[in-house]
Amino acid sequence: MKPTFIPLTEPDLGEPEIEAVTNVLRRKWLSMGEVTFEFERRFAEKMGVKYAFAVTNCTAALHLAYVVAGIRSGDEVICPALSFVATANAALYAGGEVILAGVTSPSDLTVSADEIEALITPRTKVITVMHYGGFACDMDRIMSIASAHALTVIEDCAHAPFAQYVSRSGKRQFVGTIGHTGCFSFFANKNLTTGEGGMITTNDDEAARQLRLLRAHGMTQLTYDRHRGHASSYDVTMLGYNYRMDEIRSAIGLCQLDKLDEMHCRRRDVFRWYAQELEGCPSITLPFVDRDLEAATPHILEVLVDADGDRVREDLRSEGIQTSRHYQFLSEFSAFRGVRSGAMSISSKHLITLPLGPLMTREQVRVVCHALVRSCQRHQTQNHSSPADLTCSVVDRS
Repeated sequence: MKPTFIPLTEPDLGEPEIEAVTNVLRRKWLSMGEVTFEFERRFAEKMGVKYAFAVTNCTAALHLAYVVAGIRSGDEVICPALSFVATANAALYAGGEVILAGVTSPSDLTVSADEIEALITPRTKVITVMHYGGFACDMDRIMSIASAHALTVIEDCAHAPFAQYVSRSGKRQFVGTIGHTGCFSFFANKNLTTGEGGMITTNDDEAARQLRLLRAHGMTQLTYDRHRGHASSYDVTMLGYNYRMDEIRSAIGLCQLDKLDEMHCRRRDVFRWYAQELEGCPSITLPFVDRDLEAATPHILEVLVDADGDRVREDLRSEGIQTSRHYQFLSEFSAFRGVRSGAMSISSKHLITLPLGPLMTREQVRVVCHALVRSCQRHQTQNHSSPADLTCSVVDRS
C-alpha cells in the first residue's frame, strides 16, 4: 500500500485569503496602493516599530538594508555561514565582501557571537545575523560587539516573524527591532506567506526616508499618488530599485497577519511534540530544545543525526515523508569557495529538515519520528560501535 504523504510544510490558506484577493481584483488597482499601506501599518503596529516597508521578497529587503547601511566596495560584512544564500548574496549586490561565521553549537544553530568577534577587522562594517528556525540569536552579546566596534547590525528575520528575544535582564523585544534594520520573508513556506514577498523594518528616520525612495526607483511620488490625483509629476533623487509589493500579495498578507499568532501556537505544539517523541535518542540532536519556546516562532524543524543523512532522507522519502537538507554551509558552495570563514563546528551533511507546519498533526509527528529512528539505526556512522548505541524508543505520549 502506498504510504500517506507527509509534506515538509503546508501553508494555512483558506476562504479569507481567496476573498481578499477577489476584492483586490474587483477594485482593479493591482500595484502598490492602499492595501499595501495598510499591511505595512498593521505589521509595524503589531511589531512596535516606527517603519515597515513591504517589498518583493526578503532578498530585496536585505539588499536595501545593506544599501542604507552604506556598504561599498571593500567593506566587509560578517554573515552566518548556515543560512540561505540570499543573506550573503544581497551583501555582494551592494559591493561588500562576505565573511562567514559558523554556528554557536550543535544545539544552537544561530550564528556564533564568538566567531563574529574573532572575524572583525578594520574593514568590517556590518554584522548580519539570521534568527535560525525562528529562534533568536544572542542579541545582547552581538549588539555589545557591534557597539564596541561601531558596526551596523542587520537582522535577517526570514524565519522569525514576531519571534522575541529575551535579554539577560528579562526584557522581551521582537527580532527585527533590535538592529538597524529587520528583513522578513513571506515566501511560500514561511510562517506568514504571500507566495513571494518581504518586509523591511527600522526605527531610524533617515533609513526610512531612504528606504521609501529606494524601493520605488528613487521617485519622490508613487504611481498610486498620481492615480489618485495627488501629484502630476515626480523627481528621481537617487538610484533606486523596483522592489514594490503589489496589492494581491498584501491582501493575502493581511489575512495571514490576522491568524499568525494562532499559527505560531500550532507550530510550537508541533515542535514540542517532536521534542517529546525524540527525547532520549542519543543518535538524534534536536537543536533549541533548551530555549524558551513561547518566545520562538518555529519555522523549520532540523535535527542532527549520527547517521548518513542522504540515506536517512531517502528512507523517509520511501515512506512518504518529505524532508530536505535545508541549508549547507555557504562555504561548501562553488561560488563561496575561498571566502574567509570561521570554524564549522558541525557537518551540514548530518542535518535533516523534518516536516513542520501549522496544519501538522500529532500522529504525523509520531510517524515521522518512528521512521527517523528506524533509519538512523539502519545507517549508523562509525562513531557508534553497535546498533545498540543508536537505539531509542519513541514513546507514545499522546
